[in-house]
Amino acid sequence: MKLILAGGFFCLYGIGVAVSASSKVVDISSVQWATQNPPTSEDLASSVHVVEFWATWCGPCIKQIPHIKSLAKEYEGRNVIFIGLSVDQSIDAVRKFVKKNNINYHIGMDNGLSDSLGVSSVPKAFIISREGKILWSGNPGNADFEKALKSAVNAAPEAMLAGVDLGQFSHLRIKLCGGRNFAKAYSELEDRAKNGNSAEKICADNVLQIVNTKLRDKIAAAHLIQDKDPKAALQMYKEIIDNYGGINLTTEIESMYQQLQKQLATNTTTVAKAD
Repeated sequence: MKLILAGGFFCLYGIGVAVSASSKVVDISSVQWATQNPPTSEDLASSVHVVEFWATWCGPCIKQIPHIKSLAKEYEGRNVIFIGLSVDQSIDAVRKFVKKNNINYHIGMDNGLSDSLGVSSVPKAFIISREGKILWSGNPGNADFEKALKSAVNAAPEAMLAGVDLGQFSHLRIKLCGGRNFAKAYSELEDRAKNGNSAEKICADNVLQIVNTKLRDKIAAAHLIQDKDPKAALQMYKEIIDNYGGINLTTEIESMYQQLQKQLATNTTTVAKAD
């Protein structure tokens, strides 16, 4: 095993050691990004994410880049976010490196996260759950890295748009899978479908149709069991509202949810009085 020291970090030639899970949360709010369309904290809360600390001067880091690029391509569309945080001093050098190597995942500058996570050598990768728990940590060259990533992805709920080609709107994938930014992303698609150029209109309209179809399927599934299992239907309505509320398609669900909630409350009161 060989070590090179630069900028206070060791460049580690060898295999990292995985650590047990913890509940630390990655805060990317102050990251200075070298790539466009960076993820948000809300995106991380909806996805399994890989955060790797690296440097342009680190040979083992550079060696792992094709590997991580390949994984980013393999997991595209499956609600997995890959982030590389450089411990370099110059963001200009990092931007040049990103462009030269055609890196296809998010790259930013380390904002002190390496200190909070106890990183003293690079490359060092963390696989983190949607809930912010560290599931695996170590050198991404470790054979266990891919196994741990596959396990984390399989354990997470399937993304609504898994496997769907979003074309030029792929940067909206995470937001369109549900959550607090869903309505905003949906509105952006509606705007592009109406006011974009020809290519944007076609692509945005196609994506909207796919999203609407999947949402209608979710709504229909709730309707189907409403009489047989109203409590389960109520929960399904709530999930739709929580994840996909704020658009016309789901507005009517809010009134259905309220009516069903009152109905169940009335039934419970009636049974209690009868007893």
